[in-house]
Amino acid sequence: MLETVDERWAERLRHAAEGYARDAFGVELTLEPIQLSALPYYIADRYCLWRGEMLGRDCLFMEVRPAESPEGPGELARHREVVLKRWPGNLVILLFETLTPRRRKRLIADRFAFMVPGAQLFIPELLLEFRERSAKAPTSRAPERFSPTAQLVTIAVLLRQEIEGANATTLARRFGVAVMSMGRAFDELQAAGVADAGRVGRDRALHMKAEGRALWREVERYLQSPVRNVRRVAIPYPERFPGLVAGESALALYTALASPRTQTLAVAGADWNRLVREHGLRDVEPGDDGDDVQTWTYDPAALADRNVVDRLSLYLSVRDHADERVAQAAEQLLESLPW
Repeated sequence: MLETVDERWAERLRHAAEGYARDAFGVELTLEPIQLSALPYYIADRYCLWRGEMLGRDCLFMEVRPAESPEGPGELARHREVVLKRWPGNLVILLFETLTPRRRKRLIADRFAFMVPGAQLFIPELLLEFRERSAKAPTSRAPERFSPTAQLVTIAVLLRQEIEGANATTLARRFGVAVMSMGRAFDELQAAGVADAGRVGRDRALHMKAEGRALWREVERYLQSPVRNVRRVAIPYPERFPGLVAGESALALYTALASPRTQTLAVAGADWNRLVREHGLRDVEPGDDGDDVQTWTYDPAALADRNVVDRLSLYLSVRDHADERVAQAAEQLLESLPW
């Protein structure tokens, strides 16, 4: 799946924002791409829009593209007002990669909510201001759930992909995530007691303490379904669509489960808006002809070796299925893995 530099940058900054919320505040922030109706092109060209929940409030993050940064606070205020008119909520948070001290001071004076991952969060609506004064030491407390990046690395190890001894920079490039997100994943794996992530020169290298079934027993409780959302859509040119076979459709390929009438495909959640534009996807009503497209917290293509999602991510996505036939097929899938 090809991505532009701008799209990769947007995804890295999203991961950084989610990691910052988790590490600095203990808040599990999951950002999903969102499209607002009748949004002017000059807004869509300058910002990536993400929907999430922050401290119990629905919020919309306006991710400011560095090459398209508004010239002044007046222009930024106008853009925010345009978005607010089309957003059902009332909390909009500007998301920057970096900010100059002068611009940061002006945003605070104008009472604009904003986040700079790793540096500052200011949300006057929630009476919240937080600044990083010094580097935060990695926590030794095991996470309740692995982040998408930590889960991605763990599944790659369980699938016997070459991970042992790789450094954070190499793995970040390999899986298409930010180096900062990969560093936090190393912290999580180390805190969970399943890996060592010591420094080798200027970078950190990952060494897993177990593999195969032994590793699975240690990490299963930290792993969760990668599926964020499922949409029933019509795909005008399905042969060109880059989605991977997933859900019950994939389970039917791996087990004796009968193939469902509706095909299920999986794509990275960060790619959704682009795929809608480039492939002309349109929503259809439940029961009408179409395909179910899952958006994942990580790119399913990062672990797949053909046009079907990997077996472990598939298992995690269907293990709690309400249909007993599907749940049983999921257990059969897990038992068939060559640990």
